[in-house]
Amino acid sequence: MITIKKTDNVKKHFIRLRVTEKEHDKFVRKAKEMGYKTVSDYIRTLIDDDTELIDDKKNTG
Repeated sequence: MITIKKTDNVKKHFIRLRVTEKEHDKFVRKAKEMGYKTVSDYIRTLIDDDTELIDDKKNTG
């Protein structure tokens, strides 16, 4: 597996996203399939340019 090592783990802001039940289920399923503990961890990887990939299991910094 691949671990995402965050260089900045301070989380001070929220983004709320309205989704349908079907979209919610897809997010949860996709995150789980890819080995993430949470949907938030999965979503962060979609935009994170400051990650270092390490062979290991997912790290939720």
